[in-house]
Amino acid sequence: MNVDVHAPDRAPARADLPFLRHRARFRPPAAAPVASSSRADLSTERPAAAGGSSSLDLSSPGPGRAAAAAAPAGSSSSLDLSSPVPGRAPAARPAAPAAGGSASLDLSRPVTPAAQVPGAQAAPAPPATPSRRVARPLPRARSGERTLLTPKAPTVTLNRLQSGIGVLTIEAACSAAVGDLRIGAGYELADGHSSLVSRVSGVATAPRNSRRPVIVARAEQYERLLVDLRQSRQLDRLVVYGFSESGRQLNWGGTLVLSTAGGARVELPLDRPPSGGVAVLLSIYNVRGEFVVRAEMENFAGSIRNAIQAYGFDRISWLDDRTPVA
Repeated sequence: MNVDVHAPDRAPARADLPFLRHRARFRPPAAAPVASSSRADLSTERPAAAGGSSSLDLSSPGPGRAAAAAAPAGSSSSLDLSSPVPGRAPAARPAAPAAGGSASLDLSRPVTPAAQVPGAQAAPAPPATPSRRVARPLPRARSGERTLLTPKAPTVTLNRLQSGIGVLTIEAACSAAVGDLRIGAGYELADGHSSLVSRVSGVATAPRNSRRPVIVARAEQYERLLVDLRQSRQLDRLVVYGFSESGRQLNWGGTLVLSTAGGARVELPLDRPPSGGVAVLLSIYNVRGEFVVRAEMENFAGSIRNAIQAYGFDRISWLDDRTPVA
């Protein structure tokens, strides 16, 4: 077949030299070949020419052109020209939507609370913390004033001066109509010694036969107990009880009066139904150098021994139900 090489318009098409159609200068291939699974940038990709070979936009700068030129003829993979240039930080790209979804996320808008989104349920509120009760300070006895102990206000505190100066007097101011009322006390000292003090029981001082007793039981106009407050540190607690010397029923009435050297006066009315047995009337506790006085008014059908043991005096040895062992 004779071909006129001097007439290019009549020369047959050369399918084996596709690069001649773009008149591009041949460049050596890059050091590392680009994987065939790289994605194409749709903004720079052009339709493939006839024959299945992909076309390359040679106007775009970057090292991607050399890699595309080295790809074999007939390959259908396209080159992603938006790949980062070496030495340049890659630009942030938005995350791809889920499969089948076309919605995009606008990170510039504030997040809407669940309570304002239609159909959304707000998170349940945390349970409210129960309020704690604040302990109220105990009322204090005032010098020159009278403090009345009642079922609603059964406790009063003597300050350090009222608990440490002079003599603390406990007196049962009752008429003869009450009966043969006698009072006594169970006590516990700081050294652990505990016993009873009562005039009719033959133990009138505490400790027994002491030259400097902490407690003394006497009878003047009324039955009374005297506490030496110069030795108040030696006294841990004291429980005052009342009983009938003859064992008969008492028609309760009158007042149990507690008075200090400074003129403070604490009164406990003895208004209660007639009863026999033993009644625990009052308790005194030494709390960090201050005496806390509390109305008890609790009746026991048994003996003095039963009533005292009910208040924790379990270290006393007894001669009988009224008398401790010397």
